[in-house]
Amino acid sequence: MFLKRKLTVMTTIVLIGSSLLVGCSGSGNTSSGSKTATSAQVLENENARAAIAMSIDKQSYCDVILNNGSNPMDRFTPLKLALDNGKDYADLTEGMGYSYNEERAKDAWDKAKKEVGFDTTEMEIITYDHDLGKRTGEFIQSELSDLEGLTVKVTNLPFKQKLDRETKGKFDISFSGWGADYPDPLTFLSTMETGNQFSKQVGYDNKEYNKLIEEAKKLPIAEGYKKYAEAEKMMLEDAYLAPIYQKSSAYLEKDYVSGIVNNTWGADYTYTYADVNKPKKVLNLSTTADIPSMDISKSTDQQSFQVMNTTMEGLIRVDADGKAQPGVAEKWEVSEDGLTWTFHLRKNSIWSDKTPVTANDFEYSWKRTLTPETASEYAYIMNDIKGATEVADKGLEGIGVKALDDYTLEVKLVRPVPYFPQLTSFQVFFPQKQDFVEKCGEKYGTGAEYQLYNGPFTLTSWKMEDQYIMSKNPTYWNASNVKLEKINTKVVKDTGAEVNLYEDGQIDRAVLSSDFVDKYKDSKELKTRETATTFMLQINGLNHK
Repeated sequence: MFLKRKLTVMTTIVLIGSSLLVGCSGSGNTSSGSKTATSAQVLENENARAAIAMSIDKQSYCDVILNNGSNPMDRFTPLKLALDNGKDYADLTEGMGYSYNEERAKDAWDKAKKEVGFDTTEMEIITYDHDLGKRTGEFIQSELSDLEGLTVKVTNLPFKQKLDRETKGKFDISFSGWGADYPDPLTFLSTMETGNQFSKQVGYDNKEYNKLIEEAKKLPIAEGYKKYAEAEKMMLEDAYLAPIYQKSSAYLEKDYVSGIVNNTWGADYTYTYADVNKPKKVLNLSTTADIPSMDISKSTDQQSFQVMNTTMEGLIRVDADGKAQPGVAEKWEVSEDGLTWTFHLRKNSIWSDKTPVTANDFEYSWKRTLTPETASEYAYIMNDIKGATEVADKGLEGIGVKALDDYTLEVKLVRPVPYFPQLTSFQVFFPQKQDFVEKCGEKYGTGAEYQLYNGPFTLTSWKMEDQYIMSKNPTYWNASNVKLEKINTKVVKDTGAEVNLYEDGQIDRAVLSSDFVDKYKDSKELKTRETATTFMLQINGLNHK
C-alpha cells in the first residue's frame, strides 16, 4: 500500500537540513569572471523552466517525504476525475509533461545559460511553514542544486502570506497545490487561460492554448476531451507549471468516528452527517493552517472552502458518490437545449440572523463575484453563465442570473454544461446577503461575526492562528439529521505534535506522512484516501513584481 524509501535521497535531506531559510548553493560559484542574471531573466527562458521541471525526482519525493500512497505526476489533470462513459480523460494525457531526467535537465540548463548569457543566478522557493512544507523545501532545494551555477533559497510562509505573495507575483518558484472544484478537466485547465488564477501568477499568456480551451468547450464530451488534451500538452511543454504528484492521504481516525464524507473534488470533507459514538457529540480536529478568508467572492483556497462547506450551503449538495442532492434548492429543471436552468428554493432555508435565504441572495452573490471591483480570482469559474465574460463592457445587467421571485432562480448559460448542478455546489456559488455584506464593509469575512451562515454549522469562535469552533446550526433546514453539536479545530503545523494530540485523545483524526505512516501501518485506525489534487511547482516566467 505504501512506497519504500530511497535511502540515498534520505541521506541528502539530512545533509541539507541546516541550510533551510538561509539558502543553499549548487555547484556554481560567483567568482569575479562569472556573469550573473536575475531570476526573472532566467525564468523567462523555456529551457531554464524545463530544466527545473526535469530536476525533481518525483518518485523519491513520494517515497521519502510523503510515504502516504501519493503518486508522481507529470501531467496536470489528475486521474479518476473526468470520466466519459467510464473512459478517463487522463488516458489521453499519458506520457505528457516533463519526467525526472537528470541528464536532460542539465542539457536544458546549459542551453538556457547560453541563450540568456549567464553563469550564475539566485532563486527563491516559497512553500508552507508546517513541517511537511519545510521538508518539501529542503528536498526541492537539494534537487535543484545539481543545476550548475544556481543558488537556491527556501522561504517557508504561513498559508495566508504565501497566498498573498503568489497572488501578487512576488516569487520565483512556488510549491503549490490545486484541487478539483468539479468533475471536468476544465477545473484544472481553465486556471492557465490568460487572466485566470495561475496564468496571472506565473505570467502565462498563450493565445493558442486559450483558443484550444474555448474550442473544446463547444464540442461533445469525447471530442472536447481530445482538444483539452492537446491544450494540456502545449501548456506542460511551456513549463510554467511543473506537476510533481497526485495527492493521497494517510490518516488516523478514532474508531468511534463515523459519517465523514471524503470528497474527491470540492471541499475535502463533508461533516453534515458525521457522528462520534460518545456522550458529548463533539468532533475534535486539527489543521496545518488558519482560515485565510470567509469572503465567498474572494476566497481561493481549500482551507477557506472547507469551513464554508461546513457552515454554509449552496443550491445543491453533493453526496459521497458525487451526485447532486437538494440543498437550498429543493428541485430544479433544465431546458431541452441545456441552456436554461431553473432552481426552486425551499422556504425553510434560514440565515443565522433568522431571515430567509432567497433567490436574490444568489443573484447578488454571483454578480458580486463577477463585478470587476470585487477583484475575485475565482470569477472565471462562472464564465459559462451568459454575459459573465462581458461584464467589463456591458455591466451586470446582461448576466444570465435572475431571481424570478423570492424562491425561484433562473440561470442562462452560453453552452450546455451537464455538470452544472455539481458546479453550483462549489463554495464560490454560495449565497450572500447584500445588506449584511455592505454593512460589514472591508471586515466582511474576516471574523466569525462578520459572516452569516445557512449550513449545518455556524462558525462561533475564530482565534487567528490558534483554533476555530463550528457549532450546530439550530436553524438549518435539515438540523434534525445533524448529529454533532460541535466541531473544534486546532491549528497544528508539526506532524509529531498532531500525532501526540491524537494519542492523548485530544483530537480524533491525524494526517500522517513519512515515518509516521510506517509507525502506524498495522493500526486498525490507519486509513487512506485519494483526491483529485495535483501538487506542483509554479515557475514564475513573466510576472515578477
